[in-house]
Amino acid sequence: MNGKDMLNLMSELDERVVADAEAASIKKRGKWKIIFGAVAAALVVGILGYTLYPYVTGKNGKGKDKNLSSGYLMASPQYPEMPENPNLSDEYDAKKSDEYRQALETLRNQPEGYQDGYDAYLRDMLSVILSDTGKENKAFSPLSLYMALSMTAEITEGETRQQILDVLHQPDMAMLRDHAKSVWLANYMDDGIAKLVLANSLWLNTDRTYEQAVLETLAGNYFASCYCGDPTSEKYSQAFRDWINEQTDGLLEGMLSDLKLEPDLVIALASTVNYSGKWVNAFEPDMTRTGTFHAPSGDVNCEYLCTDTVYENYYGDHFECVALPIIGNGSVRFILPEEGMTPEELLQDEELIRFLNANGRDWAKTAEYAGIHLEVPKFDISSDLKLNDYLNAMGITDLFDAGNADFSPLIGKNEAGVYVSSIKQSTRVMIDEEGCKAVSATIELAGDAISEEDYELILNRPFVFEIVSESGLPIFVGIVNDPA
Repeated sequence: MNGKDMLNLMSELDERVVADAEAASIKKRGKWKIIFGAVAAALVVGILGYTLYPYVTGKNGKGKDKNLSSGYLMASPQYPEMPENPNLSDEYDAKKSDEYRQALETLRNQPEGYQDGYDAYLRDMLSVILSDTGKENKAFSPLSLYMALSMTAEITEGETRQQILDVLHQPDMAMLRDHAKSVWLANYMDDGIAKLVLANSLWLNTDRTYEQAVLETLAGNYFASCYCGDPTSEKYSQAFRDWINEQTDGLLEGMLSDLKLEPDLVIALASTVNYSGKWVNAFEPDMTRTGTFHAPSGDVNCEYLCTDTVYENYYGDHFECVALPIIGNGSVRFILPEEGMTPEELLQDEELIRFLNANGRDWAKTAEYAGIHLEVPKFDISSDLKLNDYLNAMGITDLFDAGNADFSPLIGKNEAGVYVSSIKQSTRVMIDEEGCKAVSATIELAGDAISEEDYELILNRPFVFEIVSESGLPIFVGIVNDPA
């Protein structure tokens, strides 16, 4: 079944992503190019259930994809209904408060062990990817890459898939699929105050044929929308960019302005994570001051957010940390290495890696002070990472080799020459007096503390930050070498 036939079929379906058509292989001579994408954003859920519905008119739930051409949208998942945060109303409503609580409980009530493997995956990723920043800022979303690699595993087979499973520390595809779905549900939040939304999409070529079961699996387990169009058309590439910009609130628009679909596209996979939230204790604007930050390249002036209050304070043998809670959406941890140690060196420390994966309440090295004076630079940092070499070093090699890459679940066993040519991630993280926003896009291109004394923490030299979801999952980690 080709893409045009699928478009016609979608208009006849209700509550199905695609028909139970007979799967067919793609027949082609020479090499093909295939594009996969994963996008994550940090700006920042409850579920009573979910159903996948086909839409060929450009409509779908929660306002997703509202700016895309109706001619491309084949199917769209319906996101969980998230009641509005009761705190948005000046009047207490017991019924609405109960509905909100029940929605959150349903989302958070995922099978025990769904995060298994993520801690080891995070340790490996951070020790490699954030080890060589030099004098630059660097931000990375392990969650974005996790979802992208999980979806890539769905469309690969043999040693290609096994290498991905090994990096993700998952025993088999069934376990990875269940874990990825639970991660999606357990972290979903969109209540008018806090937001953590993961969105996925498939971009198909009308002139190609795809294995039906794979498309259904991606739709059913990853909440993936499905689009179909002509990749030689600039309008289709613009629709692809529009989808990413919409899911990331336009925060990566400048960084991804040149992104386009290749003429011989087979499929594009895109995964976004969009997080935001407000501080539980907002910084007072009149306390913001200008001060010196000791950057690796020399002292620079920056604005410092300042406050005197009580925060969770943690420490290790080589670091100290203050965690600033976000309303209903986890926290941002600011981690200062000991004097003389760089953030890159600290990220090789096993104790820090354990802390990054730990729920703060379970961390033994905790101190509570009568008052904390905190100064943290206001920053808006961006970074672009090409991940090919990192993933190669971690054992994912066949994916980048046209002779070894196995995409048979997607295109059939008779085709060869499809391989990943590039995996990149663009990330942007911002904090100000009110809260935090973070955005990350992973684009995969393939071809044919107890004390009674006061405490002061001034982050006036390079430091590590971590954004942790309400479920305790690390979703963004970065290094600030120069906030200016």
